[in-house]
Amino acid sequence: MKTYRMNAVMAGTLYLLGTVFGVLSVIIGGEVFTSITTSKPLIGVDMLSLVAANSSKLTAGAFFIIMMGISLVAMTVFLYPLIRKDSKELATGMLLFRGALEGTGYILSTLTILAFVVLGNEYIAMKAVSVDLQSIGNALYKLIDLMSPVNSLMFLIGATCLYVSFYRTRLIPRWLTIWGLIGVIPYFAYAFLHFFHLDTGYGFYLQMVLAPQELVMGAWLVFKGFNQAALKELMTDKSDE
Repeated sequence: MKTYRMNAVMAGTLYLLGTVFGVLSVIIGGEVFTSITTSKPLIGVDMLSLVAANSSKLTAGAFFIIMMGISLVAMTVFLYPLIRKDSKELATGMLLFRGALEGTGYILSTLTILAFVVLGNEYIAMKAVSVDLQSIGNALYKLIDLMSPVNSLMFLIGATCLYVSFYRTRLIPRWLTIWGLIGVIPYFAYAFLHFFHLDTGYGFYLQMVLAPQELVMGAWLVFKGFNQAALKELMTDKSDE
């Protein structure tokens, strides 16, 4: 029987890389990235001057965002063959939301940040205050801020499809999948509150229930792989159909 060991290792590695790239984007991205991640928007600052002064940090942050997107989208490719054996609907949901739609969100976020950087540099190059550019800059900042909960919703729907399948098949320990299913609830709350401008300032903490679970799950897949007894049962069930 095929063990799907390579699929587990690749999926786990890409999970871990995606998380590392995401953390690096915030750390290296500077003040603007941090304000969005912590749901604490910058108010009363010359946004474009701040962007121009931190253009290299923002560019590096954008690079790590697209690398995170590539890692997490590729992860779904390695899990899809197994999830499909459990449920075509759940597998398609994971591939659509955690793959195509979440990946598109990362691409759009990266391009918007790079446009933000170009606008900031152009603003400084003009050597004169431009109200129009400042308005565009503030609009771009708000757009980047709103992309965060939209991308989160795509991620959470896809993640839920994956956790439900893992719970049904027992390919990884159920305590890990239950942790994930519990973690999506406060994460959903963060996404909706942020989207409707009802942030409480605790958005970062609402995400932190799920964030460590993904790290633990990634490490489990790398070092432990799939439960071979559960995998055999899954293959047997499907061969009988």
